[in-house]
Amino acid sequence: MYLRLVGLFAVVTAAALVGSAQEPQPTARPFAYKQRTHDVPTPGFLGGLRREPAPHITFDTTGVTLSLPDVWDVDPGTGAQYRRGEVLVRFRDDVDAIGRARTLQSVRGRRMVRVLPANWSLMELQPEVSPLQSVSVLQAMPEVEEASPNFRLRTQQFRPNDEFHHLQWNFEAINLPVAWQINPGARDDVVVAVVDTGLNAVTDTFVFFSPLVGQIPVRFAEVPDLVSDGRIVSPYDFVYDDEFPVDLDGHGTHVAGTIAQQTDNGIGLAGVAFNVKLMPLKVITGGWDDVFNPSHRGGAVDVVSAAVRHAADNGAKVINLSLGGLGAAPTLRDAISYAVSRGAFVAIAAGNSFEDGNPVEYPAAYGEQINGAMTVGAVNRSSRRASYSAVHPYVEICAPGGDAFDFERGITQVGYEEASTRSLWTFPEQALALTLGFRPRFDRFEPLPLSGTSMATPHVAGVAALLYSQGIRNPSAIEEAITRFARPIDATADQCGAGLVDARRALRGLGLAR
Repeated sequence: MYLRLVGLFAVVTAAALVGSAQEPQPTARPFAYKQRTHDVPTPGFLGGLRREPAPHITFDTTGVTLSLPDVWDVDPGTGAQYRRGEVLVRFRDDVDAIGRARTLQSVRGRRMVRVLPANWSLMELQPEVSPLQSVSVLQAMPEVEEASPNFRLRTQQFRPNDEFHHLQWNFEAINLPVAWQINPGARDDVVVAVVDTGLNAVTDTFVFFSPLVGQIPVRFAEVPDLVSDGRIVSPYDFVYDDEFPVDLDGHGTHVAGTIAQQTDNGIGLAGVAFNVKLMPLKVITGGWDDVFNPSHRGGAVDVVSAAVRHAADNGAKVINLSLGGLGAAPTLRDAISYAVSRGAFVAIAAGNSFEDGNPVEYPAAYGEQINGAMTVGAVNRSSRRASYSAVHPYVEICAPGGDAFDFERGITQVGYEEASTRSLWTFPEQALALTLGFRPRFDRFEPLPLSGTSMATPHVAGVAALLYSQGIRNPSAIEEAITRFARPIDATADQCGAGLVDARRALRGLGLAR
């Protein structure tokens, strides 16, 4: 115990501490609030290749108890988490306000929290009412078209912790270098939405209001070699309800980098469609979000659905969904269909749970149903299905996702420096470190290899942006090009659909280059 605490205090002593802000803690939103301070900007730092893994300091949290809100329950049938005290209801077209009120009363609902598009509503229940039982009652009512719990979605990423070596083998695997001879990095009038954990689009300090220790000033910086003037379009944080979707995890930053990292400039790494504009939309939370904001709505289906519609309504032509969960999400299905109807191609991660029973995951299961949306599985460096990648009839295409247990063979992109964020600490470790004075900072970056279908999906999103820039503007036609000209590999249709995405073959296949 003593040695572990010594290690912890060494980290706390070395951490960069930012002075406390003076604003009083707001009372109306105690668990869902952050405030920008407009601090003096200090550019983010992009470090070199770290050949040795960062030391993983652990400490004993035995006996540590945290009195925090518990807002999620578990469906015993599927293991899916859902939001306590809430259900999503889709009313029939002819149901008026009186009918909706009668429906609310029949399941002992408290109120309609918000009306969502496509006749969906978010209903709040009395505290003692079971959402699962309420859904069963609602589905039998004549006023109701569909009902479901407000399930939780998460990122689709493995976190290997082995030693790594920088090598973007993944771009060679999809024939990207020769595809760039046809279309070098897409056009700058194409907007790609990354619906994920966020992306630092500003350099500043934000104050979070934590139930553990009060005000927490946290430093963020624009991601070097990715964020630049005029490149970010209509960003939004659907967790904290503001226009600054700062990333407290790194997953969204990594995914955005694979799509759009600036290229051929002598620094950093490369991206598939390096000229596009980005629309970062934060809907998923990382470990530090859970510590700062325990009752957040991150990952709830209604939140993700709102972001997808926001992307479509604000000009996104490609939407990346490197996320998923075990609970059916018809509200999100309708949002994806809406986005496709507005001209946006949608790439969806298939999921990483093959070795955990290979369950059906959502929204991955909807990709096959929607022409213009594609569900993406992962291959390793040998172009074989990655061991973790889901196997289902709805997997339509594969892309490089890396080896689950081989750090050197992951997908390398810009991520956070682990010594500054300590994102690998457990929730109790992070919470205890916070009370002892450690402050994470999100302004130091380094090349970081990760693996998962989350990492595979942005390859397909990037290729879709290249095709859109080349003149294919219909999402269904983009899907057809990717499917028809995929490269056959040693995998069944359930494992990799049409095969491995091939950027060059897709661009040349429709006669757009000769």
